[in-house]
Parts: sequence; C-alpha cells; structure tokens
Amino acid sequence: MKLLSARQAWHDCMYQGGKCMLESLVEQAFWGQVQFSEIDRSLDRIAHQALAGRFQCAIASLPADLRAFGHHLYAPEINIETSNAWLGIAHALLWLRWGKRDQLSAEKQAVGYWVARGVLYRYRMMVQGGMGNPDPLERPGTFRAWLFDHHGIRLERRNWSREWGWIVQELFRVCDRLDVRALEPVARVLEEERGIATAA
Repeated sequence: MKLLSARQAWHDCMYQGGKCMLESLVEQAFWGQVQFSEIDRSLDRIAHQALAGRFQCAIASLPADLRAFGHHLYAPEINIETSNAWLGIAHALLWLRWGKRDQLSAEKQAVGYWVARGVLYRYRMMVQGGMGNPDPLERPGTFRAWLFDHHGIRLERRNWSREWGWIVQELFRVCDRLDVRALEPVARVLEEERGIATAA
C-alpha cells in the first residue's frame, strides 16, 4: 500500500490485491500447465492488511453520511447496488448541506436537485486517482448536455452565470468542505504512518 495521499489510502485500504480467478485461468490457458517458483507474498499481504485496517478504522469513525460520501468518491466499486446507495446518500448530503437552496423558488429547487447530482459527478471525476484531473464537464454546454442525457433536465443557456453558474460554484464549495471533513481521519492516520516510516 503506497502512502501517497489520503484519497489514495481510502481507495487502497478497500482493495485486496492479487490475481483474481479469471486472470489465473487466462494465464493458464495462454501458457499451459507451467510450474513457477513459489514466491512467498504472505508478508506483503499481512503488512497491507495491517495498514489497511488502520485506515478502515479511521473511515469507520466517520458519521454514516460522510462515510458514504467518501466511499462514493474513493472506494472501489463493490457492486452496483452498494455504489448506487453511496451515490444516493452522497447526493442527499450535498443537497441538504447547501444552505442557500431554500432561497430558490420551488421550480428552481426541483431542477437544482439534479444540478447537484451533476456537480457530484464532476467532483468525483476530478478527485478520483488523486487531485488534478480536469473537470470533464467544465463548459456549460457540455454540462447542460450531460444533465439532459442522464436526467432529462433541460437548462437554459441564456444568463448561465446568473441563473445556474453561481449554483454550480456553490455546490462545488460544499463538495470541497464535505471532502475535507471525510478525509480528516484518514489524513491523520497517513501522517502518523509517514512519521513511523521516516523514523524507521
């Protein structure tokens, strides 16, 4: 397990490395029956599991909604049902934590709910694999097209900044705050582990 960032640690602690059965079968079909020298990887696995356990414990200390938010952003997908549950909780958390939603008209709130889903998608694409990925839907036109394709929501292009641009920026700020809160315990463990590795 590499200690690169809290985001990477969140992902890696939920992932158990090694070949899956299908990979082994494909390899056997390609090479035929071949005897390889046995390499003992058990110490690597034990070290990974011990370190992963510390990060998993830190993640478990979060409130359930923040934990689901973090899992939605960083955990490897377990199955579609679990993934969708994490998405639903993360989306609801983002929408409910945005304090200015009550200032919108009822019609705009109904559409804004789906805009929040789009912002969450964009944020996830930007932070997966570490920070610095480009925003896949940065241009308003591509974001509007994505919302229409995925949720059937049509946003007017006129007065984008005044009507929707500020809402998108506000929701990104809420995502940032939730992300920081979700990563705090993982970052603490990461700093402790880096200190131990440096001292050794």
